[in-house]
Amino acid sequence: MRIARFSRIAMWSVIATMAAAAGGKASALDSLETRGRIDEVTVYRGQALVTRFIEVPAGAGLRELVIGELPDQIVPGSLFAESAGGGEVRSVRYRVRPLTQDVRDDVRKIDEQLRDVEDRLRALAGRKQLLAELRTYIGNLEQFAASTAGAELHHGVLNADTLKTLTLFMFERRESLSEQEHQLALAHRDLEERRDVLQRERQVLTGGSTRTAREAVVFVNVVDPRGDAIRLHYLVNGASWSPSFNIRADAGRERVQVDYHASIQQMSGEDWGDVTMTLSTATPSLVAKAPTLSPLTLALASFEERDREKLPPLRKRDELAKAKKEVESRRNLQQQAGVKAAPADGFGAALLLDARFDRELNELATDEQVFDILSSVRAETASTRPRQEGLSVTYRLPARTSLPSRSDQQLVQIARLSLPGDFYHLATPVLTSYVYEEASVVNTSELVLLAGPASAYVEGRFVGQGQVPTVTRGERFTVGLGIDSSLRAERELVDRSESVQGGNRSVKFTYRIALENFGETTRTIRVLDRLPMGKEQEVKCSLVSSELPETADASHAQTERKAGILRWDVDVPARATDLTAKAFTYELKLEYDKAMTVTGLTAVAHAQP
Repeated sequence: MRIARFSRIAMWSVIATMAAAAGGKASALDSLETRGRIDEVTVYRGQALVTRFIEVPAGAGLRELVIGELPDQIVPGSLFAESAGGGEVRSVRYRVRPLTQDVRDDVRKIDEQLRDVEDRLRALAGRKQLLAELRTYIGNLEQFAASTAGAELHHGVLNADTLKTLTLFMFERRESLSEQEHQLALAHRDLEERRDVLQRERQVLTGGSTRTAREAVVFVNVVDPRGDAIRLHYLVNGASWSPSFNIRADAGRERVQVDYHASIQQMSGEDWGDVTMTLSTATPSLVAKAPTLSPLTLALASFEERDREKLPPLRKRDELAKAKKEVESRRNLQQQAGVKAAPADGFGAALLLDARFDRELNELATDEQVFDILSSVRAETASTRPRQEGLSVTYRLPARTSLPSRSDQQLVQIARLSLPGDFYHLATPVLTSYVYEEASVVNTSELVLLAGPASAYVEGRFVGQGQVPTVTRGERFTVGLGIDSSLRAERELVDRSESVQGGNRSVKFTYRIALENFGETTRTIRVLDRLPMGKEQEVKCSLVSSELPETADASHAQTERKAGILRWDVDVPARATDLTAKAFTYELKLEYDKAMTVTGLTAVAHAQP
């Protein structure tokens, strides 16, 4: 299987070869004009790779295929073709030519409707002119009748019946003319509104572009007399996708159904009908070779020399990282901008472009290393900063699908997963009196779930919106299932005392938490509170006593408890409300230097288990 990429050098070399071999009879080749059919689409974040399948009729030899109706958003530099039947693809080139009318079906239909509206508007204009001429004639007739009646009245021979008949006729005609003019005005207004709507629809479809044919010309040598098949691949802009979820829990509370969807934006300018679709978070690249790493040479200078040089200040690491990502992106997609050079030196220009990007990357990397050498930032800072690279995953949809080009977000299902979950009720009365239901779910599927918004449903009822983080295979994550209105939690300060012991001030707080259950069954509620934390040896806070023991959960003890998060798992009986509510108290003690005062407490975000 041979692949040919869009290249001006290839185009000119093929033309020269054809001229030498055929004695200038290249124009006598069979030329097949076709659209082919879109067979596969891979949607990336911002672009899509489209594959068209073109059948070549029986007969061996050189063929020229003109594949038309390429979309407005095509990336010309990404165009390449391959033979599925062992043929030899000699060249692929992209061309644009003007048209008298748009060749796309949807645009052509709108053009036909526009022509019909224009024809009807011209007919209305002719009818309106005719009515105007008729009104002028009736006006002239009125003047004639008036002058004739005056003369007859002067000679005493006026025929009253004739004058009456003529007067009634003219008023009836005027009334009829007024009604016809009114109907014409209404029809004219409706047609103009219809024309405006059609023009806006056409502008949306064409993106304001002129009538232009975008075509790929593929020159192929067919070796099989039975024919061949060509696959034409190209990138398009105007396509992207993002993940979303529907989380469903049934009455049994044993498993969680996760409907994993992709919200796709498809505005490439062509419809994808009955295609094999793949979704990917990778970045499509038109460069196969890795950038070249240059040697790094350091030079020393005295402080006085450095000050004399007036060197610019070092850029911060995050600025350098951002700039490097931008250069990497431009390098990967360099052919989208195109190399504006003559065919003879196009390859050399491409090499110069590669070298320029590599030089920029090396300069930015040099600045980063110099920053590392000269900065006073602690070594652990670099290890804790977030990774710049995103997780790259690919999903191949199990069934063929259709996706028209339109401005709406379109939802397709990636997978439906039934995952085991541990369900529980969570109360944080220091924050809210509401009690929420949650589930700790294990991703037992083979898919990596990307972070995205989630809609939660319990027993078929929508309960609210949330978020799902990025979850790898085998990883546990938490989903929210909304407020349980049958439960309520309250927290109140019931006592505070303060004393001074030696050089320290000691403050004790006694809190009471009351849990109410309006339901018919006993519920276990996970209650969270927190200890104020301070710098070691400056502020010390401890849980002095509690009427209920803290949870014995080992995971909580190793993570949240060390950060000062307290947890109790409390069984609340059915109908435990008001005076019969399940309540318990606990005491906290805060100690710090008596010469100091507390100026503020800062809440630090932490991850739920």
